[in-house]
Amino acid sequence: MDHILRNLTEDIVISELDSMINKLDCCKCDKCRLDIASYALNRLPAKYIATTQGELMSKISIIDNDFRMRVATELSKGAQVVKKNPRHAAVPSTPLPNPLPAVIETK
Repeated sequence: MDHILRNLTEDIVISELDSMINKLDCCKCDKCRLDIASYALNRLPAKYIATTQGELMSKISIIDNDFRMRVATELSKGAQVVKKNPRHAAVPSTPLPNPLPAVIETK
């Protein structure tokens, strides 16, 4: 089996974000999710390992709870920053009016 180089922090951040996204008061679109993850990753130390793909999941499970709490904290902060400064257009809260008239008159 070939070994790969992986940053465990990235895998943990994505996993934790997936598990807590519904508890965060923010947009859940892909762009916002990636911005939240980027915010957290830029504030957490990298944890690189050389491993086979099969060993990767078992290595993620050995990360201590203190680090997981730090990840959750940075994700929560990131969600608040992204919520205040989303990089996408605001989603309208009411449907846009239909540009076509309800009844089309024919002669």
